[in-house]
Amino acid sequence: MPMRQIEVMANSVQIFERASYVKSAFMCMSHSMRTSWLPALAALLAIFLLSGCDQRRDWHQKMSLTVETPDGVKSALSVIEVKSRYVGPDSMGNEVFYGLRGEAVTMEIAPGRYLFVLLEESFSELYYRSSPESFSNPKNRGKWLAEMPSMREVVNVPWDRFPMLVTFDDIKNPASVKRVNPSKLAASFGQGYRFKSITLEITDEPVTEGRIGGVLGWLEQLEGGYLHGGFTSKGAPLGLTGLEFVRKKK
Repeated sequence: MPMRQIEVMANSVQIFERASYVKSAFMCMSHSMRTSWLPALAALLAIFLLSGCDQRRDWHQKMSLTVETPDGVKSALSVIEVKSRYVGPDSMGNEVFYGLRGEAVTMEIAPGRYLFVLLEESFSELYYRSSPESFSNPKNRGKWLAEMPSMREVVNVPWDRFPMLVTFDDIKNPASVKRVNPSKLAASFGQGYRFKSITLEITDEPVTEGRIGGVLGWLEQLEGGYLHGGFTSKGAPLGLTGLEFVRKKK
C-alpha cells in the first residue's frame, strides 16, 4: 500500500478514536449531567477532531535560474526548506502556516554584476501553483500538501508567478538595488543577456547556506531589517528587507 494512503488511514483512525472516547464518556453520564455538560462536551469534541487535522509536512525545494549571456548559458540554484502546518480552516479562516529557511538564488551574471531571485512567502506554494495538475487532488490543500515531499517532477515556473528579481548598481551599497524585468534583461545588463527559465524541484539536497553572505557583505548587519537600515518601510529601496535575501533557522 502506498505510504500516502497509509498516512491518510492513520489520521482517520486517530480522529475516530478521539470521537469514540468522547462518546463513551458522554454515555456514562446521567441524563441531567448530559444536559448540563453538553455544551462543554461539544467544544471538547471539536478540539479533538480538529487536532486530527494538524498535519506537518517539510520539504526541500531547489530553484534553478538559467540565463543566456554573451559568454554562454549560465545557471545558478538555491535549495530552500519549506515547513508547513495544515490545521484546516480556523476561526480566522487560516488553513495553513508556513516557514522558510534558505537563501535567494545568487548568480554572477557578469564580472562584478549579480542577479538575485528573492525569497517570498509565495515560495511555500510555488511548486504547486506552477503545476497543480501534477497532484492527484489539486483542489484539496491538505491532500496536495501531504503529497509534496514525495514529488520529483521538475516544473517550470510560469512568467506570471516569477518571484521578484533584483540587481545592485553597486554591490556594496544596499540602497542601489534595482528591480529586474526578466523579459528585458538587456535593459539591466546590456545586449546579449536573455532570460531562459526558472525551475523548481523537490530534492533531498541540503539547504543552501553561507553563499549569499560572501556577495552581500552588509547583509548580516541588517539582521533582517530594511535595506536602508531603518525600522520601517518608509524610504526603504523597493520596500525590501534582509529576509528577502536570507532566512535562517529560528
